Amino acid sequence: MKPSFEKGIYLLPNLMTTTALFAGFYAVIAGMNGYFEQGAIAIFVAMIFDGLDGRVARMTNSCSAFGAEYDSLADMISFGLAPALLLYQWALHDFGKLGWLIAFVYTVGAALRLARFNTQVGIADKRYFQGLPSPAAAALLAGFVWMVETNHIQTGLESFFALFLTLAVGLMMVSNVRFNSFKELNLKGKVPFVTLLVIVLVFVVITLKPAVILFGVFFLYALSGPVLTLRLLQQKRSERRSKKRKLVGKNETENPSSEVDAS
Repeated sequence: MKPSFEKGIYLLPNLMTTTALFAGFYAVIAGMNGYFEQGAIAIFVAMIFDGLDGRVARMTNSCSAFGAEYDSLADMISFGLAPALLLYQWALHDFGKLGWLIAFVYTVGAALRLARFNTQVGIADKRYFQGLPSPAAAALLAGFVWMVETNHIQTGLESFFALFLTLAVGLMMVSNVRFNSFKELNLKGKVPFVTLLVIVLVFVVITLKPAVILFGVFFLYALSGPVLTLRLLQQKRSERRSKKRKLVGKNETENPSSEVDAS
């Protein structure tokens, strides 16, 4: 029997995805016209709606295969293509062929990251992401552009740092480095009243210097991946050593060495 095709689509979650896609497309247009700050902000707007579409779909029980595929394609535009073109128009074009090749490395890294994520749904450990998530990678690049443009930073090294950052972020997306997914946080459960006050204070702090703070947050998140991966490797090694010691001790108990009388 042929699988039945679902007629129609769920409006609300797909509307969120379309809004995220529009923000990513606008980031490309803004970068082409030299409005780099607006383009960077548009990528953050795309992040917000990209995070909302899945949660809205689960809350309204409107998850579908169409929505998952549409969301993945929108992510490729908003977090794979838009940041690469924005960085190229902003700084990487100064390096000629090397610049657009580095931008392509980032784009193909985002595509491979999304493809690997889609094939590991339901298999991989939900506590961690394998490789830097594409929204975080896009936020890191967009945050750097936003920070430099807003604060009018002119040291002469921005283009070189942008080149290195784009390459590093593109490679981190396809790496085996683990990143915390924060999916263990229970947003539906009750929390102390102070938690709400802390969240409000966080938003207040972000509004003081949004470009600098957001770039710093995602930069620290990118650095947390290698640290977390090293910790996990150390834990696995210690577990292997403890198991090996227990196995050796068990063998010595079951097979005690017998002394041979020389007389």
